[in-house]
Amino acid sequence: MKFRVVDNVYSEFNTEKCFKKMLRKVAARRPVPGLYVVTEPMFEAGIMEIYNYNELLQPFYRKQKRKLAVFGIAKSRDGAKRVVSDILEDVYEKYNSPDINSYFQIGGEKIT
Repeated sequence: MKFRVVDNVYSEFNTEKCFKKMLRKVAARRPVPGLYVVTEPMFEAGIMEIYNYNELLQPFYRKQKRKLAVFGIAKSRDGAKRVVSDILEDVYEKYNSPDINSYFQIGGEKIT
């Protein structure tokens, strides 16, 4: 599985330096303790999913033949929940619906 970090990725990191460091590690597929990612759903159920980043480095996920869009990164599960909340608030403000695909300009059908 490959990761594609969207251009307008959300984060709960306080500094730009720390945020960029985490993005580099994600791009290189290096293990990062305590890092969570908010992604598009893997199996067409739901709007977004939260994964422990290190879980996605396991052989089961590595064998997947798709590219997974990463919408947000956080240093805890609770932080990832806040990132999901922030994303949904912004998407509803812009589209008045949970149209995540259009908001992040990724392919696929619109969610209604």
